[in-house]
Amino acid sequence: MTRMAAGRTTTQCLFSRQFSGRIDPPRPSRKKWRIGFSVAGFLAAISLGTSVFAADGATIIADYPVPNGHFYSQASGQGVSNGFVVVDDGGILLFEEFRHLGGIATLGYPSSQRFLMDGFTTQATQKELLQWRPETGRAVFVNIFDIMSQRGLDPALAKTRLIPPTADNSADSKLTWPQIVSRHLALLDRNPAIKARYFADANPVANYGLPQGTQDFGGVFVIRCQRATFQQWRIATSFARPGDVTQVNAGDLAKEFGLVPTGAAAPSPADTVLIAPPGDMVRADAATQAAARLAATIARPSLVRIDVSLPDGSGIASGILLDQSGRIITNQHVVADAQAITITFANNVVLPARVVGSDAANDLAVVQVPAESIGSGVKPAAIVGGAKLTPGQLVVGLGFSPYFPVSPAVRLGVYQRTFVDGIAILRSDTYILPGDSGGDADRSGRKRSWCQR
Repeated sequence: MTRMAAGRTTTQCLFSRQFSGRIDPPRPSRKKWRIGFSVAGFLAAISLGTSVFAADGATIIADYPVPNGHFYSQASGQGVSNGFVVVDDGGILLFEEFRHLGGIATLGYPSSQRFLMDGFTTQATQKELLQWRPETGRAVFVNIFDIMSQRGLDPALAKTRLIPPTADNSADSKLTWPQIVSRHLALLDRNPAIKARYFADANPVANYGLPQGTQDFGGVFVIRCQRATFQQWRIATSFARPGDVTQVNAGDLAKEFGLVPTGAAAPSPADTVLIAPPGDMVRADAATQAAARLAATIARPSLVRIDVSLPDGSGIASGILLDQSGRIITNQHVVADAQAITITFANNVVLPARVVGSDAANDLAVVQVPAESIGSGVKPAAIVGGAKLTPGQLVVGLGFSPYFPVSPAVRLGVYQRTFVDGIAILRSDTYILPGDSGGDADRSGRKRSWCQR
């Protein structure tokens, strides 16, 4: 759980949504903002935050939306800093089908990148191989265990994974399809518990395939199907009690036994993906995402991390380098109770800072570092107004939230201009968490470099 120091947070971000209050787990809410760079058609807006949060104990989010889909780290085997994206891209709607076919509850977490199998785009999840079929515009589950039989893997499966071999199916050649289905389904009568689990699915033949073999291994009874294998346990294990029926992670077996290419089985670093807002999917093609990354790269040298020592602990905030004299703008409440302030620049130079000005009414403060010690690789922010922004335009956000595995994390969102009590407000749905936030406009409609609660 993230511990709030003095109940506040701050961060630099780019057009955003934010959390407020003490939370665990975090939940998103809308937020307002302001400062920015106009880059490649994006407003890379750097804004100030509303609170200071301690990073110690923050629970890092394991999965989150990305443009056209979702990023999952749960099956990476390498922690939250690596994972797999499942997306709709190039006319291949694997994320849409992933959700349509049951999502995590049915398929488990994505566990590979896209790859080609028999000429078809395929992606592994823990329990299935999801394959796109262009002739139908839908995805299907691959007959994983049939392929393993064809590759001569049945003896290894039986010896190392207690999965029975495929039975002799020569009798099928003389039967009609309904008779074939009936003959194979009769194998389920050998274990009523597995039979009940199989038929608990609304479309078991499509999702699991037909039963292909059974075997009693003593501690566990197993029925193998074309796309799934079920086990009823007689002994206690780390994941099952006696009597429990479990489904084998067939997608993981496909990776283990070489059905998934090595390159596709390797996860991607979390810092290679853009974070999208929760809710409706943000769609962005490769060129748009590349432009967003460029905008973030250009904005990054003016973004600073602020660490504050507080009477009841420590906290993380953000600020914007305003000029070459070493002045940095942040929120007044960030530094109001600070006993010490430390600034970390994009070039990793760490310097002490002192407050040189504040405006409590507008929650605005300026801190100063010795300019001669900043070094190279850092530049002041180019502050711009938002008058030329168009609602619906994509915007980019950066921030130091400890909840994301990458800091600062790059976010992509959709800009909207709204009015509250006659005041022009710059808003976006960018995914903001404690450690991030946004800003607003003053009553004259002019854009200022501060954020308001």
